[in-house]
Amino acid sequence: MLVEKSGAPWILVDAGDKKEVFAPEEISAMVLRNLKETAESALGEPVSRAVITVPAYFNERQRQATRVAGQIAGLQVLAMINEPTAAAIAYGLDKKSASKKTVFAFDLGGGTFDVSVMVIEGSEYRVVAAGGDTHLGGQDFDTRLLRHCIAEIRERHGVDLEALNDLQGLHDLRKACELAKRKLSTLPEVPIALYFARQGVGFNTKISRALFQDLCADLFQKTLDLSKEVLADAKVGCDAIDEVVLVGGSTRIPKVRTMLSELFGCKELCRSINPDEAVAYGAAVHAAALTTDSIGGTSAVQLRDVTPLSLGVNLEGGAFSVVIKRNSPIPCKNTMKYVNVYDNQTSITGFIYQGERLVAKENHCLNKKYVVKIPPKPAREASINVTFEIDRNGLLTVTAVDPITNSQDQVQITPLEVHLSEKDIGDMIEKAKRFQRQDVEKLSLIQQSLEKKPRLY
Repeated sequence: MLVEKSGAPWILVDAGDKKEVFAPEEISAMVLRNLKETAESALGEPVSRAVITVPAYFNERQRQATRVAGQIAGLQVLAMINEPTAAAIAYGLDKKSASKKTVFAFDLGGGTFDVSVMVIEGSEYRVVAAGGDTHLGGQDFDTRLLRHCIAEIRERHGVDLEALNDLQGLHDLRKACELAKRKLSTLPEVPIALYFARQGVGFNTKISRALFQDLCADLFQKTLDLSKEVLADAKVGCDAIDEVVLVGGSTRIPKVRTMLSELFGCKELCRSINPDEAVAYGAAVHAAALTTDSIGGTSAVQLRDVTPLSLGVNLEGGAFSVVIKRNSPIPCKNTMKYVNVYDNQTSITGFIYQGERLVAKENHCLNKKYVVKIPPKPAREASINVTFEIDRNGLLTVTAVDPITNSQDQVQITPLEVHLSEKDIGDMIEKAKRFQRQDVEKLSLIQQSLEKKPRLY
């Protein structure tokens, strides 16, 4: 179970006669150490260095925690790369092509869904757009089957496993549903047969592929909708995609492959790499390139990422002014002009936010602000230029300057300070969609009371 320690979540483990608490990094280190020992056993030699992959939405804090876990496990972490990028690296080596390609990476794993559009040119892997859902994966398909079976057991036998809190029965049923889901990738119909000892009830049923697809129809549609959104963000049409790379075990589901084939005009999906192994394969290729300079003629790749969320400032009345848009390629830079709101105002203050909502306070405030002194003038006659710049290491520098007096203020925000989790980012994008109508109404009210030109609060 989770417990709080020093303001952070720790894991409490009941180890028989005693209880111990572990930091999340320690738990991750246990997994990595096991992988390290497995590799050493298979290779017959020590393993001391590794490239570790993370979900595309991981922020710098999560990446740093993973890096620490690697160090605890006794590994020198050569690099941290995004999972879709690793899969594309695996694809790049497999195809042995130096020509420019636009790749669509569809990563549907056990718990999360990531989509990326990348351009591969020579040794450069440039992410053009990325998106996904942190609450969508293979476990959700299992849950749909589980709910169906629970309802069937209740209807047939008058037994409600959830109401009776039959944890063992629910666990066994979930495992059976997961196995059925896997088998349905190759069979049109599979049986489920279980005996719930605590309830004295036997359960037998058959699940067809058609039923499974019907139960999960909205989940499949959501992956398709998110894929289209990322393509729109990347400003590329389906016909511009050269290859579709499948990542994650859930991409074995026939419905997923059919949808993608239809979306991309029956284009053949990249199946030359095992979807369960594509990420690990790509990481191994990158690690070899980093340590030996080349492998099969492939040098270490150059990775270019994008901003996961928009960055900007608050305006008078509460509107959010975007300075750097979501999915902007890193490094990036942009400047916006803002004016004074009141007569004889002596300074302009701006708070920095991250998110996709139209109203600033609905986004994530980075707890950073700048204050620029300006000469007292009538409203709208004094102005400042605000520049946001993100370097290759993810460092955000915000500079606000009065072009007349050269008065300025500058703040820097390191990736560690942008402490949004993968879940936070996904939730913020989802909220922006859900509350778009309300935000537009709020923004309309704000604009009715203000003149059109952007002004800082």
